[in-house]
Amino acid sequence: MTTAFTRDFRKLWAALSVSLLGSEITTLALPLFAATVLHTSPLQMGVLVAAGQLPFLLCSMPAGLLADRVRRRPILIATDIGAAALLLTIPATVPFGGPYFSQLCVVAFGIGTFAVLSEVAHYAYVPTLVGREQLTAFNSRLQISYSVSESAGPGIAGILVQTITAPFAVLVDACSFIASALLLRSIGDRERRPGDAVSQDPLWRSLAEGLRLLLRDRLLRPIVITGLFVAIFENGVIALYVLYATRELGLNAATIGAVFVAGGLGAIPGALLARRVGDRLGVGRAIVAGLLLAALAGLLVPLAAGPSLLVIALLAVAKAFGALTFTVANIHQWSLRQAITPDELAGRVTAGQRFLVYGGGSLGALLGGALGGALGLRAALFVCVTGAVLAPLWTLFSPVRHLREQPPEPARPAIDTSEAANT
Repeated sequence: MTTAFTRDFRKLWAALSVSLLGSEITTLALPLFAATVLHTSPLQMGVLVAAGQLPFLLCSMPAGLLADRVRRRPILIATDIGAAALLLTIPATVPFGGPYFSQLCVVAFGIGTFAVLSEVAHYAYVPTLVGREQLTAFNSRLQISYSVSESAGPGIAGILVQTITAPFAVLVDACSFIASALLLRSIGDRERRPGDAVSQDPLWRSLAEGLRLLLRDRLLRPIVITGLFVAIFENGVIALYVLYATRELGLNAATIGAVFVAGGLGAIPGALLARRVGDRLGVGRAIVAGLLLAALAGLLVPLAAGPSLLVIALLAVAKAFGALTFTVANIHQWSLRQAITPDELAGRVTAGQRFLVYGGGSLGALLGGALGGALGLRAALFVCVTGAVLAPLWTLFSPVRHLREQPPEPARPAIDTSEAANT
């Protein structure tokens, strides 16, 4: 790999790191404001979380098609600028009595839409920048950014919400998106324009091609189905978590932020150890074990009870161990999808995965909110966590379990042969 490309990856890595850190602040600040100031119900919290996830259901497929027809770096820059502008509307309404619940939902939906475009373009951009043979190593570095942001962001968010209130805390996120756009702008423009063959396909066929690879490939299919069910139940937990922590456990914003910090700290060793775990257990077993152990760690959340220190410790352990094990699984399934996918399908395959998994997450948030209103917060959390524990069984009893190493070549030829046999 040339020095120029290494330098460009560092800029991409820095841009991602900066924007992720800011986004973690908003991720905690908005639900905290809704729970403590607007006094939202469990169902309303489900709606708020679902608003942020709904763009993955509505926009993922068009975003994937766009990412396979145009260069990806301009998409990343444009989405950063758009997200910054949208976030600035939150503090702008404070003099007029805002922000309001409906506004929070609109902002969450808008930020989610920009996140769809950015993530699809980002995942498609990385293999062209670093080469397929380096994916696991470079993805581990990117995952460290996710881990560090998850450790530092919530702690900063808790302090900012306590001191300057949530509406002004999101200003930090807006600034982070601006900084990210500037870093991306400085990357050397070596990205080639996608081939003309992509744009000549009929629209419906182009959109379906990424889903076809995901759902027909014997390795990707069980992972995406497992991911769908994990997302449904995990987003149910997310929809209830802040309400549960503030109303049933009596925790304040700074303490909740500290608990989230534990999750980020746990993810860092997961990112550093992912490659070693994959070498020792095999890629498939690392994915299965990581997903299952992360879900089991979630059982500590509804079990949290007793003295405040014990409650905080249980929540922190759940976050830290869950983040460590999930990070190992995520890096390997992420690299597997990138390794299998041909470059001309990279955007649409990532979009298909986001459509199915994250789109399902929007339904899970509504499910969690409805269960919280019907059963109570703790009982609803038990239901959601149990569902998350059962979800990895789909991957356990699949060919993924026997996968030792990442496939060396994209899967397109095998898919084409299968299609030819079916015609």
